[in-house]
Amino acid sequence: MGEVIKKEFEIIRTRLHARLAEIPDEIADIQPKGFNNNIRWNIGHVLLVTENFLFPEEGNLPATYKELFAPRTKPSDWNGEVPTIATLVQQLEEQYDRMKAIPNEKFNEKLAEPVLGNETVGELAVFGCFHESYHLGQIMAMKRTVEASLA
Repeated sequence: MGEVIKKEFEIIRTRLHARLAEIPDEIADIQPKGFNNNIRWNIGHVLLVTENFLFPEEGNLPATYKELFAPRTKPSDWNGEVPTIATLVQQLEEQYDRMKAIPNEKFNEKLAEPVLGNETVGELAVFGCFHESYHLGQIMAMKRTVEASLA
């Protein structure tokens, strides 16, 4: 199971990285009409949620990321410094490297308590793949919407 999960994350992260490279910084903070947040929020949210799913005890991200990118947060509530897109992308790459180093047998371990209906680390990781794919779609829809509004 671990090898399959890692392959899925490889596919998703490769596509995410390629798409993020296409997004100019000047549109990353525009919140298109009909969306609850912006591209920068989605990138940070993917990073934070995946971190919480796969590395809940490690504390690899700044504590402020919970205030910025947790579910039900929004850019209009941000105060203070927000990480750059380049920083978030670098952290996604570092996270992916740590993800690849997870021993395959770890994905078979039971969680102390179910999370979103998932009972094993592997089930939660698969849900993480779905979650990243969903937000990649949101990012691309936002990009197209913002570009169309600026044309």
